[in-house]
Amino acid sequence: MGIWSYTLIYLVVLIWPESEGSALSEYVSQFEVLRYDSSLVHRRHERVKRSLDSKDELTISFASHGRLFRLRLRHDTTTISPSVRVEVPPSLEGLDFKHLYEGTLEGDPGSRVWGSVRDGVFEGVVHSERDGTYYVERAHKYFPGHNATLKGFHSVIYHDQHVGDPYQRVRQGHTSGCGATDDVAAWMDAVQNSADPEEERREEERREREARWSGTSNQHKYKKWLEEHEEYRMMQEEDEEELEEPGLYDLPLEDYHPHEQGHKYSEEANSAWPHRRHKRAIGIGVGEDNKGTCSLSIQTDPMLWHHIYIQEGENAEKTRDEITAMISQHIKALNHIYANVNFIGKYKHRNIRFEVQRIKIDDDTPCKSSQGEGNKFCKPNVDVSNFLNLHSQKKHDDFCLAYVFTFRDFTGGTLGLAWVASPSGASGGICEKYKTYTENLGGFRHSEKRSLNTGIITFLNYNSRVPPKVSQLTLAHEIGHNFGSPHDFPDSCKPGGLQGNYIMFSSATSGDRLNNDKFSPCSMRNISLVLDAISEKRRTNCFTENNGAFCGNKIVEEGEECDCGYDIQECQEKCCYPLKIPDTLRHANSSAKACMRRKNAVCSPSEGPCCNRNTCTFVSKEAQQVCHMYTECEESAYCEGNNASCPEPVPKEDNRVCNEGTKVCMKGKCSGSICLAKGMKECFLTSDRVHDKKKLCEIACQVGNDSSTCKSTSELKDIFGGVPVFMRPGAPCNNFQGYCDVFQKCRAVDAEGPLARLKNLL
Repeated sequence: MGIWSYTLIYLVVLIWPESEGSALSEYVSQFEVLRYDSSLVHRRHERVKRSLDSKDELTISFASHGRLFRLRLRHDTTTISPSVRVEVPPSLEGLDFKHLYEGTLEGDPGSRVWGSVRDGVFEGVVHSERDGTYYVERAHKYFPGHNATLKGFHSVIYHDQHVGDPYQRVRQGHTSGCGATDDVAAWMDAVQNSADPEEERREEERREREARWSGTSNQHKYKKWLEEHEEYRMMQEEDEEELEEPGLYDLPLEDYHPHEQGHKYSEEANSAWPHRRHKRAIGIGVGEDNKGTCSLSIQTDPMLWHHIYIQEGENAEKTRDEITAMISQHIKALNHIYANVNFIGKYKHRNIRFEVQRIKIDDDTPCKSSQGEGNKFCKPNVDVSNFLNLHSQKKHDDFCLAYVFTFRDFTGGTLGLAWVASPSGASGGICEKYKTYTENLGGFRHSEKRSLNTGIITFLNYNSRVPPKVSQLTLAHEIGHNFGSPHDFPDSCKPGGLQGNYIMFSSATSGDRLNNDKFSPCSMRNISLVLDAISEKRRTNCFTENNGAFCGNKIVEEGEECDCGYDIQECQEKCCYPLKIPDTLRHANSSAKACMRRKNAVCSPSEGPCCNRNTCTFVSKEAQQVCHMYTECEESAYCEGNNASCPEPVPKEDNRVCNEGTKVCMKGKCSGSICLAKGMKECFLTSDRVHDKKKLCEIACQVGNDSSTCKSTSELKDIFGGVPVFMRPGAPCNNFQGYCDVFQKCRAVDAEGPLARLKNLL
């Protein structure tokens, strides 16, 4: 029997008054509700769950944001390792991951969908190359009790651009979200540079032996001899790891010459075996072994359990499934950010991905009695540095990185903290091993074993639950530290303004700018240096083999010529073989292979819009076929006759007015401030000068860097004709002391926001 495909099409009628133009939370300025038949979806999900074929498909359709969403979902088998270790309380054993899904949007090339289906309700992320990213969440996370159910909806959906961070400039310290304040950073630096020198020496010798004999014909014999040797056995039992260098991060780009003879980062300068013979180094994630997977241990603490347990109606099984879905969605988002980044240093590093090898779920049972002493995470009032330290006291040698997810409100609005890697010198970061570090505590030297391949993130901030987009970017930011990137520096790597700041910017970002989910050149350079050190065996390499491309997901990945889908019903073309090749096609061509072009096919439509699906050849230039329709900021693009891909559209001139006169084009995107079109810079109106809350949400412009010339668009009558131009909902106002609501009024940041107060009142 062919693939089971279950299609549900329900047009959503948005009749609840608060679903249009209402703020969902302090973070989400606009949303819509979903009302499809969850009981029917649940029955279909149960059938797919029982299927022996993991690739059987569940299709869910709904309408929102002026379009139809048709999700084609299959069980997610790539995020959680097949050999995952699960540690849960005895009452929660029997955990499976059949509620986790990934897939695509039908009719939307390049789209990605990931999330979970529980009780017939989808929750997760929908990414469209055309329309951007949408987040779908269960309604009871925002509406207490049965309010949402009584109003007839079970979930909410909102667009990426409607998510902001109202607290980004209210947080204490220069880090604004990341816990590495000056004091914390100084403590971390002292710990990382205090590793036991004898352990360091033994670890360096082990790496040197491996490097010296790597690739030689005697390698196997030598290793066998070593394994029988008493000294080697003792070394294997020792806790291991790493070299790193402080001060690297402030190195200007132009001062870094990794190939220069005698440079302190050159192989010659860092080699204890200058005449050794070893296998030529290659980048992480490349080569025949394709080792680019960073294995993860994810632990959730009692505070997070308690929050979700109450949210899920005190149902332990639903709490467990919600936690695993949360973990999966965050790692999926992590892979979405990291997988397509090429880190280029001395070597090329690509295909970096993450896979969960261990899940540990702590419930709050030990915290309700004297047994709480057995779980250090039961303590509610632990600051972020001590919380990370508690986590680091455990041995995590089996993993590339180990993280704890919590639900606690750290001082100063901290969202996460992690140990920063460096290529040589200090310990810490990816692949670090458990070893002894010595601190000076109150005048006494205290030695303790720690794992510095660790980090933590929280889902609570200023008494508000953090939305998925913010927590996912936080996780990507903290793991960026683990990979060797400090906060972005100098100014060239934190441009702000039109394109926004990058992932490793010290303050939280609004998330809606082009750069917000990308690494800056400085971050990529610093991460590349650490990966280079791993390639050259100056740091331990714990990366494991990638699972490789997933044939049948309609995304052409490395090793595939094309990808038209799972089976012949889904493969709507005659140029490419699907994952499941029918016998009729195999008889016609015995050499047929999944996700490869069919005989005589030059291209496949799955490779791009410029492949003719009837002839399997490139669309000719003479055909003048439009493959990218023009926008306010881009010209139309036409097929060129020599490639299946559409050429990059030509951007229209910068400073061209777009978005109904509120923005201008910059490099083909409608992202620049309208002030630029007038030769000015955008600025903030502040409450010490302007008392009208609506006025504070007007776009204001100034001449150059002269803040005394800052005036609203309505005041600049000669330039804007006296017509006010307002910021969009969710935009920061009053010099980041508030944000604009949907009524175009500047709403002051309130740590005890209305939803939080309502929850506490109830």
